[in-house]
Amino acid sequence: MIFREMTQQDLNEVVQLEQLCFKEPWTKENCLYELNENPFSHGWLLIDETIVGYAFLWETFEMAQLARIGINPQVRKKGYGDILLKHLIERAKEQECEFMTLDVRVSNEAALRLYQKNEFIQVNVSKGYYPDGEDAIVMTRAL
Repeated sequence: MIFREMTQQDLNEVVQLEQLCFKEPWTKENCLYELNENPFSHGWLLIDETIVGYAFLWETFEMAQLARIGINPQVRKKGYGDILLKHLIERAKEQECEFMTLDVRVSNEAALRLYQKNEFIQVNVSKGYYPDGEDAIVMTRAL
């Protein structure tokens, strides 16, 4: 299994996964912005023969924000989400971040279990956060 930084050559596959993983997927332009223009954003891949997961992690001084994480639906429930999240936590620690935060849909029970398993705690609820009006749970953990 390989954990490596994303490149522009990976974007077509990442955008395909994005469409499979999310109700409101990011476009190729959104992903390009994260790779090329957002100075705090780093794209990451988890590869097991093919790309099984990806993430965008924003590292801003002492704070890391998990902006996006997705696992190919065909290989979910095999531990890839946990492996990828642990890599991201280690990356944030290496960058001397002190906290990691994220937003997650209140209906995403599998993601909530994953984050709780990895010591994230709920700190807030953002009402109507998502375009469809669903609330987001704001979670954080110390690094």
